[in-house]
Amino acid sequence: MGDCMFQVLKLEKSYRRLLTAGLINGVGDRFSQVALLALILQMTGSGLSVGITMALRLLPFLFFGPFSSVVAEKISRKKLMIITDFARALVALSFLFIDSEADLWIAYVGSFLLASGEALYSPARKSSIPAIVERIHLKQVNSWEQVMLGFVLIIGAFTGGVVSYIFGAQAAFLVNVASFILAGWIISGIDSLESKGNVHDSGKEQSVASLKPLKTKFFPTVLISSFLLMLISFEMVVASINGIENVLLSVYAVETFKAGDLGVGILYSVLGTGFVISPLITKYINRHFLAIAFVCIALEGVFLSIISQTGSFAIVVVLFGTLTIFGGVGNTLLDTVAMETIPSKLHGAYFSFSATIANTCIGLSMFMTGVLLEFFTPRQMGLAGGLLYIGCGAVFFFWAMRMNVGKERENLAERAVG
Repeated sequence: MGDCMFQVLKLEKSYRRLLTAGLINGVGDRFSQVALLALILQMTGSGLSVGITMALRLLPFLFFGPFSSVVAEKISRKKLMIITDFARALVALSFLFIDSEADLWIAYVGSFLLASGEALYSPARKSSIPAIVERIHLKQVNSWEQVMLGFVLIIGAFTGGVVSYIFGAQAAFLVNVASFILAGWIISGIDSLESKGNVHDSGKEQSVASLKPLKTKFFPTVLISSFLLMLISFEMVVASINGIENVLLSVYAVETFKAGDLGVGILYSVLGTGFVISPLITKYINRHFLAIAFVCIALEGVFLSIISQTGSFAIVVVLFGTLTIFGGVGNTLLDTVAMETIPSKLHGAYFSFSATIANTCIGLSMFMTGVLLEFFTPRQMGLAGGLLYIGCGAVFFFWAMRMNVGKERENLAERAVG
């Protein structure tokens, strides 16, 4: 990943704790998710049940995501994240009581409540990054976010699959409880997650932001900003396609290739490997972030289409890992452009809204995928998802080529100071 990334991590002490807490939190949650999905498939054999469970983990973003920035302003991002971590530890205990198909309601209710906490936690965490990190370090820090996601999948999903396979699902659920408690304790050691003045802002916004309150409403700003319209519409479209991929991951492993819990863990861990490798490519990209990100989305579609026609589980594993390398590069570039271009005063509202849109669309897509799997084969659904990725990447690539990001940054800065 290069010395530069490690040097940035050494300099950004607050982010280092935020990263550690996110890693522990994410690993524990993956332990639980892998065990829960495999348990549900074993009890019901239904793709629809998986779709319902995963949808219930994401739909709460529709109800609670928009309030994250409001709550964070009232009690601070730090307090919000600590409270949601400890509350989710209590909810995670409920999975220990799932014993038969009659107890599926516990999985559904518990998944919904855990997701409600995540809907408040995730936007607060994301908007904390540009608030506590120097602007020149944003690309490297966003690369660390992909590395964190990679290790969450490698350690959490693969090890979670192994633990669930050997010791049973309840052991994985207990790890999840402990991870929430430890992550909350680590966050409590950070001095603050609020913006330190306006050092990350640029130009006109920096010179007058301290003199004027924010008068701009976020939604009217979206409607007049081509840049924000692009990002949000992209979130909606890609999240909807991503829902197909998320459901198929477990279905491919358990039903198509008969690999069980271990197969689910292997596929998630190879996705993680792709995210960890992605910074090796990202570090060489210094311009045209938007266009390259959309090319990466199209390449994901190419590999997903090939996967849908592949008969070997070993080859599928390699292809999913390659697909995710491009996904990690695209994620890093898009997050960096958003953090650098959108004024800091709008970060909370933007990340809350984008998380709400993305997770709601993923949730609905997962539910619909579960329904469609009753009529179409997993391979047919995978091919459809791949072709949709390719089309999406092409459309947004041409949109990005017509975009003047510097001008968009200036316009948003003017709106941010009223």
